[in-house]
Order: sequence, then C-alpha cells, then structure tokens
Amino acid sequence: MKFTRKRKIWIGILILSIFLFVRNCTYSENKERVFIKDKEGRSLILHGVNVNADAKGDSLRVGWPQKQDYADLTDKWGFNFVRYLVLWDGIEPVKGEYDKEYFKRIKERLDWCEELGLKVVLDMHQDLYALRYGGDGAPDWAIIDDGEPFEMQSPWELNYRQPAVIASINNFWDPSRGHGDLQEHFIKAFVEMVKQFKDHPAVIGYDLYNEPTMATKEIFAFEERYLQPFYEKIIPAIRKVDKDNWIFFEPTALGVNQGLKTDLEVLKDPRPGEPRLVYFPHLYTIDYDTYDQYIGFPVFINKWGASQNHFIKKQKAPLVVGEFGVNQTRSRSPKFMDDVLSMFDKTTSGWAYWAYMKNGDSWSPFNDDNSNIEARNLVVRPYPKCVAGHPLSYGFDNETKEFWLDFEADSKIDAPTEIYIPEHHYPKGWDLKIDGKDNNWKTLWDDKSRVLQINNPKDKTKEYKITIWPKK
Repeated sequence: MKFTRKRKIWIGILILSIFLFVRNCTYSENKERVFIKDKEGRSLILHGVNVNADAKGDSLRVGWPQKQDYADLTDKWGFNFVRYLVLWDGIEPVKGEYDKEYFKRIKERLDWCEELGLKVVLDMHQDLYALRYGGDGAPDWAIIDDGEPFEMQSPWELNYRQPAVIASINNFWDPSRGHGDLQEHFIKAFVEMVKQFKDHPAVIGYDLYNEPTMATKEIFAFEERYLQPFYEKIIPAIRKVDKDNWIFFEPTALGVNQGLKTDLEVLKDPRPGEPRLVYFPHLYTIDYDTYDQYIGFPVFINKWGASQNHFIKKQKAPLVVGEFGVNQTRSRSPKFMDDVLSMFDKTTSGWAYWAYMKNGDSWSPFNDDNSNIEARNLVVRPYPKCVAGHPLSYGFDNETKEFWLDFEADSKIDAPTEIYIPEHHYPKGWDLKIDGKDNNWKTLWDDKSRVLQINNPKDKTKEYKITIWPKK
C-alpha cells in the first residue's frame, strides 16, 4: 500500500488520539488522599452497604432489615459503614409538616448502628424524582408535571424520558420556571432531619441528594447552572445547625457515574476550621450498563479512577464511593468486582455496595441461600478499618491473598490501627510483618470480630509498612 503524505498525517493523528485516550484512561494511586477522622484522630476507611433499597416502596420508609440483619453486617462481614436511605416524602408527607414517627423509626435503626459500631451517612435518596413515576423521593404535593403525560416503562430507567418526569425534575432544579419554593422546602426538610440526628453518635454525615441529573438538553450544563448553586445554598443552611458532621456531595449521575469528569467547581465549607466535605460519586460502567458484560480490559474502570482523581485533587476532600455494584449473574462479574475494588483501594477512602438484600436478589452478595458467594468473598476482604496516622497505600491481592498497609504513624494517637482479616481468605491462618527498626509494637487479635489491633510505638512518627499473607 502506498502511503501518501495525507494518509501518513491521518495515521499519525489516529496514533496520537489512541495514545491520549489510553493515557487519560489510566489512573494513578493517590498517596495524598484525605480521610474522614474519628474522635481519636484516626483515619477512617469505610467499607459497607446501602440500606435499604426496598425502603423506597415501604409504607414505613425503613425497609426490611431488623437488628440482627444490621448485626450481620459487622459480625459476619466486618463492615463499618452504612449509607442509610432517607426519603423526602417520609420526612414531609404534608407540605410544611414533618413526620415525627418517621424520625423515631430512623432513630431506632441508628441506635442499632451505634451499638454495633457502624458509621452512618444519612442519604436523601431519590430516583425518577418520586414514587409516582416508579422511583422514590419527593412527596406528591411537590410534583409539578405541567400536565404532561406519563406511561410506566421497563426497564425503570426509561421513565426518565417520560414528559411528566422531565417536567417534574426541571421544575425542581430550575427556579426560573416559577417553582423555587420546591428547593426551599427540600432544604428546610433536610435541615429538620439534621436537627433530629446531628448529635447521634452513629451519624458521621449527610448525603445531600442522590444521583442529581436533568433529563433535557441542559444536562450538559446541569452542574454549572443548577447543581453548584443548589449546593452553595444547602451547605450553609446545614452549617447553621451542625458545624461538625461531614457533608457528602455527589456529582451529576449521567456521565460521571460512567467515568466522565465532573464540571463541579471546588465547594466551600463555611464551618470554622478545616472543611468537612466528602466527594461521594457512584460507579456504574458503560460496558455493563450497555452491553451486559465486562469486556475484561478495565478501560472504563480506569477512566473512572482517573476522572475522580482529577477532581479530588482540586477539592482536597475525602473520596468515598456512595454506590457501586453489578448483577452478579452477568458474565465475568467476579473479575469486574476484583478490578473495581483494587482501583478503589488506590484512589478512594472507602465505598458502599449497592445494595443490602437477602432474598435471592441477583445483585446481592448477601443472600441467605449463599448465591453469589464469589462476589461476597471479594467484597468481604481485608482492609484497615481505622489507621493511627495517615495511610499512604493499602490494598489486597485476591490471587496471592497478600494485604498491605503503608502509613505514617502518628505518635500522638493512643488508639490502635484496626485491620479486618476475614477467615475465608486465610483458612489456615496468617502471618504478619511490620517493617521498621522499632520492635516494640503491641498487637491484639480478636478472633470473634476478626480484627487485629496494632498500637504505634511510643514517641515515633514515621512511615511503616504492615504486610499480612496466608500461613503456609
């Protein structure tokens, strides 16, 4: 084949485009991560679940789990974190009136979490704006659909294209359409929830709005025009009543969930002292959502990691993943889970799996019939629950079963580093090594909770590496 000058130019452009695409789809381990701190000053790494998906259609808005089900999260699977779904129509079923009985039901479950050692983020959840449209969120009085038609679709995501849904969402997000009071009521309801639970020991923060998006052509300007101003109103409103708990904020769902960069600008926290804002994106990659399979080469996973790293280095806040998951009956789902979790170890400060179910759900690794057990063994993995210092690198190799934690020890912290070590990865036991010149480490193993406690050497602030591997 004769290569003309024009053909050579196009080949060069193609090679350059491929190079730039691949480069932009490669994430690097973030060793400058910011972490949520507990009251002892330790860095928290959150592993947990969303509780609970069926609260959306439950008349009491709390879902199926009872106290023993919450206990299973810690006793069976070593989790320390719950993203707890709260619904606007549960808080304010009648305009301007707040349901005290709903708050009591939430408090009961928060009390369980406190007793069990579970950290909770209260998530103001919505999908498709309201229950009327096959989703959840807004009360009926807050639905303004401009008289547009609605016809239920399957799968449920297609309802976002229904005219009534589009009108209702747009009337909430765009005050210029004449319904700015909707956001005002939402913010007041949110602040009322904060007043109820700001002092509860289990609560570490609040998720402002689940998967915000618009379903029209304005979707491409949504974050700049509508979401950013909304966050700049609701964050100060919360800070007037709660200056201490963490505020979790999400980017727009469509695009960012799949790996595109967010257009949000850096958000400010008006509290005195250091900001307590947490970036809280979701991950649902294009290959599974579109083609029902994992292509095996983690280009979409890598792209997601690179995009979120780009934003978090500007915001200088913890990055915790509010949702991720996959239908476990789909092809190559265990490989997908392993690649996602490995990426999370290198880029985030934790995650919550979607969702906690036990009734044979195809997405759930926690079914009573032990279906999807391979996924459970991946999600239930060794991890540092809290670190007495600053974590630089941590992770788990599912093939070799080696776990590692690099961290800068803080000698001022008296509480221990805690590492969860599940039995199914180490059926014959495990060995431990701590790199460093100091030999005066104190360790304590609790076989029931499967937690290893390691106390820092006194008066030593330096970098150490902890390694755990299977006993031979």
